Amino acid sequence: MKGFQKFSFVMIILIFTSHIQAQFSLGLFGNLSNSSLSGNAPSSTEYNSLTALGGGLMLDYKATDEVTVSLQPMYLPKGTTVSYDLPSYEEQRDSVNVNFSYLSIPLMVKVVASKVVYVSGGFEFDYLQSAKASLVNIDEENDITDLIKSYDFSANFGVGFIFDVYSLNLFFELRYSIGLLNVSEIPASSDLDIPPEFKNTSTQLLFGVMYPFGK
Repeated sequence: MKGFQKFSFVMIILIFTSHIQAQFSLGLFGNLSNSSLSGNAPSSTEYNSLTALGGGLMLDYKATDEVTVSLQPMYLPKGTTVSYDLPSYEEQRDSVNVNFSYLSIPLMVKVVASKVVYVSGGFEFDYLQSAKASLVNIDEENDITDLIKSYDFSANFGVGFIFDVYSLNLFFELRYSIGLLNVSEIPASSDLDIPPEFKNTSTQLLFGVMYPFGK
């Protein structure tokens, strides 16, 4: 009898563990980000988008057949190109690249829309790693970390496509991210010709592969 009880206990643990594993997926992804700043640009300038590549890890928990909770720690570049009015040109010219790099931790919820399509929404917390500005076509960079907040917080919305390929899942997701915080540390009384308020915005293309455990 005791042997049967031990056997039953072991089988319950194995079934429970297998069930838990089947709810998780782990993956790697790249992130092509097209970002800019929103807010009033300095006088005689405008903010234009800047494209960069990041990437990270993705851990999915399948809460139900339709709903998945996803944790996505990643390296995420953001920034903008500042275009100036120049007397010798009819149109504004790209003059300064502003690059931010963040350690980003998005927490997203994915909802199945069809067999291969899902919609997603959530928030991300970003921790600033570096902030640099450089003239276009010139390698020299200036550190502007002291002018930018050390953190950011954004709302994310996206639509994605996922495909089964053997034991893996390939996915692509188009995501829009809008900053909810002013990331400027420039005081309103500053002599700099830079507005004391601006926020990060970006459109991102995520692409990667997931391995579902227990499949």
